Amino acid sequence: MTERERWIPLSMTLAGIPLRGVSVAGRETWFRVPSLDLAFDVGRSPAEIVPAQSLFLSHAHLDHAGGLAYWASQRRLLRLAPARVFADPATVPAWRQILALHAGLEGVEYHVAVEGLSPGASVDLRKDLSVSAFRADHRVPALGFVASEVRRRLVPAWHGRSEDDIREALARGEPVTQRSPRPLVAFSGDTGTGFFSSAPREAFEAKVLLLECSFVAPEDASRARHYGHLHVDDVAERAELFENEAVVLTHLTLRATPDELRRAIARRLPPALASRAVPFLPG
Repeated sequence: MTERERWIPLSMTLAGIPLRGVSVAGRETWFRVPSLDLAFDVGRSPAEIVPAQSLFLSHAHLDHAGGLAYWASQRRLLRLAPARVFADPATVPAWRQILALHAGLEGVEYHVAVEGLSPGASVDLRKDLSVSAFRADHRVPALGFVASEVRRRLVPAWHGRSEDDIREALARGEPVTQRSPRPLVAFSGDTGTGFFSSAPREAFEAKVLLLECSFVAPEDASRARHYGHLHVDDVAERAELFENEAVVLTHLTLRATPDELRRAIARRLPPALASRAVPFLPG
């Protein structure tokens, strides 16, 4: 398999959630979750990612974010609705400047808003969908994200009460329900081992976790540390953390073939985790 073939977008449905994307270490990373109308990272902005109305940027390295202006330009060309980009607050002024420069060069206006999303903060995309951010561990400011389905459930004090009582309380304006998020998809972005302490519990409870795992060869452990990435042994050592239905290992190195990577991952992860681990690789 050639390096170029590793860049062909892959489609998977895991735990009932469709995913499409590309994730190759140092080359390009983006994921689209069509059922949630959002994307994590933009890569070089292929056509598949342009329809996503909400874009969450993990960090500014160009293999993850180089296509941002093209994404905005294509949305304008296709007359799509205004869109939102969420990024680390420290990077927002630069991203706004980059988009303004490109829009000026094109002589157009992009209908895209770039907003900061601080670690620990969340944004509601729909009544039933929220995305929260957490700090990732990389060489530049970086975030991870958790997308959660939001439901309303009775507060414990109202359990067992009659429907009439609840309706009367609602009429009086009393709070009888509370938000109950259910994590669906988590995305680590590029990260070192600090992820395991900075990520919220929801990241390890999400139905699907997109987890960066660039390196698998034993001799590459120091390389992973130096560049702020994860090694498969880092994941194996913390196997008990993962309650996810699927742990998708992303950003895998080009230093080995897909078959070599699969064998190494299956060999180095404990069986209980290996059975749920999905290398994001072509067949």
